[in-house]
Amino acid sequence: MKKNLFSLPAAAVLFLSFFLAAGCQPELEDPGGTPPPGNNEPAVNDNEMVIAGVRGSVVDENNRPVQGATVSSGTSTTTTDRYGSFVFSNINLSKANGYVKVSKTGYFNGNRTFISKAGRIHTVRIKLLPKTNAGNFASASGGTINITGGGKLVMPANAITDASGNAYSGTVNVAMTWINPTSGDLPDIIPGDLRGITTGGQERGLETFGMLGVELTGGTGQALKIATGKTAELTFPIPVSLQSNAPATIDLWNFDEATGRWKQEGTATKNGTNYIAQVSHFSFWNCDAPFPLVEVCMTIVNNDNIPLNNVQVRIKRPNGSYGYGRTDSLGNLCGKVPKNEALVLHILGQCHNVVYEQNIGPFSADASLGTITATIPPASSLVITGTLVNCSNTNVTNGAAVIYTGNGHSYTAPVTNGTFSLSLLRCENTTVNFSVLGVDYATLQQGNPVSGSGTTGTVNVGTIQACGTSSAQFVEFLIDGSPYTYAAPPDNIYLSDSSSAGNNNISVFAFKSPGGNTTYSTFRFASNGATGVQALQQCRVSAGALGVAEVITSSSPTVNITTFGPPVTGFIEGNFNVQMSFGGTPKTVVCTFRVRRS
Repeated sequence: MKKNLFSLPAAAVLFLSFFLAAGCQPELEDPGGTPPPGNNEPAVNDNEMVIAGVRGSVVDENNRPVQGATVSSGTSTTTTDRYGSFVFSNINLSKANGYVKVSKTGYFNGNRTFISKAGRIHTVRIKLLPKTNAGNFASASGGTINITGGGKLVMPANAITDASGNAYSGTVNVAMTWINPTSGDLPDIIPGDLRGITTGGQERGLETFGMLGVELTGGTGQALKIATGKTAELTFPIPVSLQSNAPATIDLWNFDEATGRWKQEGTATKNGTNYIAQVSHFSFWNCDAPFPLVEVCMTIVNNDNIPLNNVQVRIKRPNGSYGYGRTDSLGNLCGKVPKNEALVLHILGQCHNVVYEQNIGPFSADASLGTITATIPPASSLVITGTLVNCSNTNVTNGAAVIYTGNGHSYTAPVTNGTFSLSLLRCENTTVNFSVLGVDYATLQQGNPVSGSGTTGTVNVGTIQACGTSSAQFVEFLIDGSPYTYAAPPDNIYLSDSSSAGNNNISVFAFKSPGGNTTYSTFRFASNGATGVQALQQCRVSAGALGVAEVITSSSPTVNITTFGPPVTGFIEGNFNVQMSFGGTPKTVVCTFRVRRS
């Protein structure tokens, strides 16, 4: 199927970007293709602010949660937790262009922009791109860098300066990545949301034929740039499925991290199966044809009137191209779509399987669809319910259950007088393993994770306490991002402290008996009776359908002990991150634990 991307930006909780086959809009036939603004069309205004929130997930190139990434929005900053999740509450966001940036060593910055709605919690999912060294060249002679997929950089001689504009004469290291416009995970990896600002200041949707990101550094890691008056040549490969419709000349856009916007700057020329462009600075560059937009809003619920929470929504155009977005915890969704086209709305499960579809449009102006009731097949739905109580064991009235599943997926289910319900659109024919955390917004308390699993129907996880002083114990493993949790009660967890016998180590044992079949996991680490980093000596992980591993393949594995309480009344808390072999298959195992001292 021919795919290319245009934007349906996030409003409410939405990042929506559309796949668009090239050459389908009449105005794209004109080289350069920028539709002229209307006679009274104003320039876009990003300075009008609203108070709202953002909740998101950050994953790596293998869809594993990224812990410890720095996330910023305006003057607000936070970090991702072990699930790769982050939350901003009641912050200032641009109404036209809310913006979140993610930074993590070893990766290009991740960026997401969206239309903001006051009082709502917007949802985003960001997949980081590895920032690996693609090659180097001597500044004095220039050079050519080629990367997998066909992207290329050509630098002339003596064209590099440092960040202050001083001539640089050493070795130039190049980090470079190509974003394939036909990639299935394109909505998660593109910078921004593919709305662009033209040279005249108007907002347009963008149809992309491919992107390149480039960063230059010197021998000591210092940032470098193209010298004033010089240009570099970039080659953008055009995927085979898009080549026949690719226009001879196309607008060029660069991503401005300061504003979170794609900005029109120059053109690229088709040469065989590539676009060639000259650029005077580096960021992410994008070959796009623009088109006009209208805004459409809706609320999506299932047959039981449960909001479809953080589900992926796909919009299909008549030419077979697609766009994507995510609803918020109340099922709200807003975004911008092409004008005057009949569209099909698809609701997708976690594996991108279509579970519901409905015709919508065409739209000649902004519109609201009201509430859409989606009939979800039983085989595609798993409902997770429970009750949330506070430290006084009374029902939480202002809080949420945060539910984590594999591959960095997470959901926030609000409570109504202590009860919560999440309609999860799962992958068919698979078991969903999940962890649930209770959060009490009134007291700013949260509890320990409770695990569960299911296929279809309803799973009631019982009563969960949203309280940080809980005596509960847990051992949680994230295996390639998929959670498997032992929690006592009801599971059996205990600790064996051998330091008093002179062995200077501690062992943790966890037992679970699903369906009467007992499984256990255990690990042992060195101990000096205090917090800090200790050697992880042994680990065995038995996680049901996720498999069993008994061999740590990481060299010099360690445990980070964050709490070391007194015997009997205190707890030992900590975490570790190692590679293990599951039946010969390497997997990343992240463990977080809280166990009472014996």
